[in-house]
Amino acid sequence: MGIRWERRTGRLAVRHYGVLGGVDYGSSASEIEESEANTKFVALYHKSSATSGDSRSIYCRLNLAGVTAGAGYGDAVRAWAKVSGTGYAYACGVHATMSVDADATVTGSGAGLRATLGAAADTRTLAGALAAIQADSDVGANNTLPSIHGFIRFTNSGSVALGNLMVLPSAPVNGSIFAAHVTDAMSHSIKVIDSAGTAYYLMATTTVTNRS
Repeated sequence: MGIRWERRTGRLAVRHYGVLGGVDYGSSASEIEESEANTKFVALYHKSSATSGDSRSIYCRLNLAGVTAGAGYGDAVRAWAKVSGTGYAYACGVHATMSVDADATVTGSGAGLRATLGAAADTRTLAGALAAIQADSDVGANNTLPSIHGFIRFTNSGSVALGNLMVLPSAPVNGSIFAAHVTDAMSHSIKVIDSAGTAYYLMATTTVTNRS
């Protein structure tokens, strides 16, 4: 069973196809176009009143079970916002928000975006360049970047500004990602820039001798 956009009726229709649960909603060569402002091409509004257990508005699982000899690529979710017009004030591939209503609480962890790097228990050395978050740039030749740009941008959009840039593991622990390091001179620096265009340089060193 699958879902296909029917141009004749202008709506999504459920049909039986070769791929179970397949979705065909336009294509790169034949996009579903709408000129009306404030359009949601797909809108899902769900509400869970359950008092226990987990709730997910959309659950997507991709099992990469083939053997590709390093040539394969897999995304459980791939979002691409392509800007082909001009003058847009804001564009993003994925915009994720976790909002806490008045008189509501999250007693554990709350995040607009959660990224997890996982690995099943096994006696091995994992291969590849692994990260919970990978920030990529893909800027074509001959572009001139604006003075304010970077791999990650931090902004405060609400009335109350966040007071910390990052939350690290508790107190420094020897050999961990947060450890004491004393008496070494700076040998390198990492450039950051604020929203006004002022550059700052975070001190760094390649010397590990005096790191606990």
